[in-house]
Amino acid sequence: MLLWVSILSYFLSGAVALYYLLGDKRINRTIIYGLAFIGLATHSASLISEVLIAGMLQMSLLNSISIIVWMTIGVITVSSLTKPLHNLFTFFMPAGAAFLLIGVFTPQLAEPKLYSVGMLAHIFTSLLAYSVILIATLQAILVDIQSNHLHKHRFDNRITSILPPLQSMERLMFEWLMIGFMLLTVAIVTGGIYVENIFAQHLIHKTTLTLISWCFFALLIIGHFYLGWRGQRASRLIYLGSGFMLIAFIGSKFVLEYLVLPAN
Repeated sequence: MLLWVSILSYFLSGAVALYYLLGDKRINRTIIYGLAFIGLATHSASLISEVLIAGMLQMSLLNSISIIVWMTIGVITVSSLTKPLHNLFTFFMPAGAAFLLIGVFTPQLAEPKLYSVGMLAHIFTSLLAYSVILIATLQAILVDIQSNHLHKHRFDNRITSILPPLQSMERLMFEWLMIGFMLLTVAIVTGGIYVENIFAQHLIHKTTLTLISWCFFALLIIGHFYLGWRGQRASRLIYLGSGFMLIAFIGSKFVLEYLVLPAN
């Protein structure tokens, strides 16, 4: 029941934000934030009951995605108090509701486990890194759209008209990328310390793809600060890095939970 309240609240928050933006009306923050915080509160309660089972944690693929949705929406909601991120509500809130809705009708196959403090730190930083880089990726998509329309002298596009200036969007994109990169670095280091046999057969693909993703982000950050890389070149590298990271996380957990475990 609580999860359904979260889904409805997230969806309505995004729909109301879209209504105000498309109607060129002043955003009613009380309604948008109220719905967002209701969604986060009920989502938090739902996660506690879904993840914490008999003193153990069920870190299944679906629960992990649910946590990432919770973290992403939480970061955007809190950050929008000081940054021009209200427009992201129109994209992330409905998307978050859709992911949760899929999870409602998909079976959980992973078994609950006990984790050490070090492993919990690794899991937490990994999920937070995925959440922040997801925000940076959406920023990159929007920067790409704005840049394309700017080059084609098309200034009457609806999406472009409701977004902050391109320079502000690009600055936010790199801010999110830097935060996500630092979190991903911590996740990789803690994984190397606390994950047993990180290069085992069932982890080698995830480890390799994550390192490739880290290299793309590192290359972009170096290129941005020392060579002035920006615009579509920066967006493309973010797409590549986040793509490898997505495959590393979702792909590996999907194979282990829905293909390998049922076969055993």
